[in-house]
Amino acid sequence: MIKKIDPRKALFKKSEEIGYGRIRGYDFSQEFDAGRFFEAYKDTGFQATNLAKAIELVRKMRREKAMIFFGFTSNVSTSGLRDIVTYLVRNRLVHFLVTTTGGLEEDIIKTHGDFLHGSFDADGAYLREKGVNRSGNIFVPNERYVWFEKFMKGPLEAAYAKQAKTGVACDSIELVKEMGRSLESERNREQSFTYWAYKNKIPLLCVPLADGAIGDHIYFFRKEHNDFRIDLTKEVEVLYDTVLNADKTGAIIIGGSVPKHHIMNAMMLREGADYTVYLNTGHEEEGSNAGASPEEAKSWGKAAAKKTDVKVWGEASITFPILVAAGFKL
Repeated sequence: MIKKIDPRKALFKKSEEIGYGRIRGYDFSQEFDAGRFFEAYKDTGFQATNLAKAIELVRKMRREKAMIFFGFTSNVSTSGLRDIVTYLVRNRLVHFLVTTTGGLEEDIIKTHGDFLHGSFDADGAYLREKGVNRSGNIFVPNERYVWFEKFMKGPLEAAYAKQAKTGVACDSIELVKEMGRSLESERNREQSFTYWAYKNKIPLLCVPLADGAIGDHIYFFRKEHNDFRIDLTKEVEVLYDTVLNADKTGAIIIGGSVPKHHIMNAMMLREGADYTVYLNTGHEEEGSNAGASPEEAKSWGKAAAKKTDVKVWGEASITFPILVAAGFKL
């Protein structure tokens, strides 16, 4: 027997007004105003509303003079986002940096030679034959890495000479500072966030330091100086001490990987960051670090148990410039 259902009752079920505010977009019939344009994000819905919350959290970090810990993966340096990072570091708008080896080395390499527009569907075998490396739709001629090998000899030799003189192994933070100091002679040094971190005395942690091209050069250097050592414990001490001594803390993190975990793990020492903004495309269902949400972070004590956090799901080359424009410039 077919169950009798009143289709009109099913379609027109009585509702309650749950929610808040009105969903609407920016009114382009008016004269364009950047402030109102970004303000309209909060009423747009979907990830635009999350991005609007991220903008407001960044503004709160700044108003309340929170120490801002900024973490990002290497593809940030590969892309033009590297220049935006440099702006933040040059103007002391962030106070502690954590990136990967690729993030550090590609920033330095760009002081020597540009990365070039390419294609996502370029023939890999053809590029290999031509000595061109591809990251997404960005091409990096291998000549850039040939130069970087020569560049790295300076910082490594300086670190080794200091070890020989003092009998104390070089620590990773000092080596990164030496890399920034070595950029003094480069014509395009002011385009580099590594250089400005050194000049402005902003801690820059590279984790893991022995990955990528830097790891290659450490390997070759060790073959010639088998007593050379790098102490990795100093970076943890500096990060943890800074987190504990800050009055208020904010975290802005692009992507996942070690930078995200390094910063958020340190925040456990103080029952979580006061403000947290994630920009990434990770999914929580995969159990990855990138995918982990602020709510998951709260369960570990990495983020404060308040509504002062947000994850913006989206590709950072689109979301990060908007966050900086509205959160730091307006």
